[in-house]
Amino acid sequence: MSASLQSLLKRCFGDAIRGAFPKVPLQEAKIVPCSQPRFGDYQCNNAMDLFSQYRGDSDVLGSDLPKTPKDVAERIKAQLVSLQANKDMFSEVTVAPTGFISVRISVDWINGQGLMLLQKGTGYKAEMPKRIIVDFSSPNIAKEMHVGHLRSTIIGEAICRVFEFCGHEVERLNHVGDWGTQFGMLIEYMREKYPDFLTNMPNIGDLQSFYKASKKRFDDDEDFKKRSQLSVVELQSGSSFHRNAWQVICDISRKSFERIYRRLDITVHERGESYYNAMIPTVITELEKRGLVVESRGAKVIEVPDVNPDVPLMVQKSDGGYGYGSTDLACIYHRLITSRADWVVYVTDIGQENHFYSVFNAALQAGWHRPGVSRLDHMSFGMVLGEDGRRFRTRSGETVKLEDLLDEAKERAKTELEKRRAADQANGDTTEYDVDGAAEIIGYAAVRYFDLKQNRTSNYIFSFDRMLDPKGDTAVYLLYAYARICSIQRKAGYQSPVDLLKSMPLSSLQISDPLERALLLEVLKFPDVLELVLTSMHVHNVCTYLYDLVGAYTQFYRDCKVVGSEQEKSRLLLIELTRQTMKTCFDLLGCGTLEKI
Repeated sequence: MSASLQSLLKRCFGDAIRGAFPKVPLQEAKIVPCSQPRFGDYQCNNAMDLFSQYRGDSDVLGSDLPKTPKDVAERIKAQLVSLQANKDMFSEVTVAPTGFISVRISVDWINGQGLMLLQKGTGYKAEMPKRIIVDFSSPNIAKEMHVGHLRSTIIGEAICRVFEFCGHEVERLNHVGDWGTQFGMLIEYMREKYPDFLTNMPNIGDLQSFYKASKKRFDDDEDFKKRSQLSVVELQSGSSFHRNAWQVICDISRKSFERIYRRLDITVHERGESYYNAMIPTVITELEKRGLVVESRGAKVIEVPDVNPDVPLMVQKSDGGYGYGSTDLACIYHRLITSRADWVVYVTDIGQENHFYSVFNAALQAGWHRPGVSRLDHMSFGMVLGEDGRRFRTRSGETVKLEDLLDEAKERAKTELEKRRAADQANGDTTEYDVDGAAEIIGYAAVRYFDLKQNRTSNYIFSFDRMLDPKGDTAVYLLYAYARICSIQRKAGYQSPVDLLKSMPLSSLQISDPLERALLLEVLKFPDVLELVLTSMHVHNVCTYLYDLVGAYTQFYRDCKVVGSEQEKSRLLLIELTRQTMKTCFDLLGCGTLEKI
């Protein structure tokens, strides 16, 4: 399908409304799924609104005025069924006494769309591709990535994959914290304690402990604090020693980050705070020319009354230094004006929401952001909590390192797989199986899916037990369903989906059973989900759809025999379409798949 099912229905009903009431101002058809399948597949809710809005207005509704919402709906229905383009799409169109118009999509039309999917693939692309910049992950240099970075990293990766799948040009940027006071104190501490650190640098774990120690010295020792501040000045002035030290520290952290990104299959280009540092004075001058900068207690600020009337956005500190506001203004200027992005998305925790809305408002006042031409989104997310409802930490109270979390997810998955493997071998299964590789796929997918299925603005409680549960809305359950489809295909004599599609006429797809129809209709809803994600910026809708799709498949699998049935060829093609759609969803979420578990 080149368009979503709901957009097709909106077009059909939109034409019908205009045909029935030509003088009604143009409006979008309101289409929603029917609450109960016995009423149909979708319903249009415009008739009630039209009646209440134009009741008694013969100039708009015509001389033969409808007396009830049902009368309005009947006229829309008459137009709907008379339009040639709709002849094959609907098997049933009914009007409720309240004016709702329900439609049931015909089996032949659903089957035809399934054939098109087999021939051409999903084919869904955005009507107007955009140039999009997504800012996500963004860990701090000299610190290990921890569970707090999980959400930004995997939510950002997922939205990038959705954008790219829909045909948008995406630049993935990692705004790492690689500049500021912390480098002055860390360099000073390292020079004091480890004079040879430039040639004999510790690993990232040591670096993090050194960071904590340097922060304590900075807070407690006034002399050390002054030397640290001087080090920052030296770094900003381009001192070769300080620049080399800074680069070494960044390189160590970068290698640590890359290990995580490889494990999670994350693609992101580093462009940290330091990249924008030299641009800040020019951007401030630009803002001053536009009359947006005012003085407040010796500092330079921009008033953002539409966002936060009491707290202006800091442009330059009273001591002449720059803060996050300065950097983010230079950053958004570069992204909108220099890089000419149509759409910029920031994926950070919900605590930064006001800050970014202030930056967006400043960009609006400066004329860099023009609604309708450019779009700015803050994809905020809630916290990961422990079983006690507080921030997720180790038993000793430390922040959970992301690498340790992934290790444990893999080991737990491996333990369960080894139990299953032992049972299979006891039953005579001697085939080779990569338990370690499978555990990695399942463990990482379990963590990822459990996070992504949450409404991103909500906090959630982290639980390995619930993540790795083979029942319910979990990656493990979904991966088992995927593997079951692959198993049926092998049982039918096809070693791969490619073999199946090559050896079978696609015209063999001929659905008739209600469960076949329900499953294929669910497959056809996939483009609707993509549109929903693009408008709402909520990736959990992909998870909800995937779970619903597997639910429809499970009902089909339970009651409809595939191998050895009269409908074997058709049903093999149907479950192949299901497998393809599931695989696409897993890919968008960043989860691997297994053909055998």
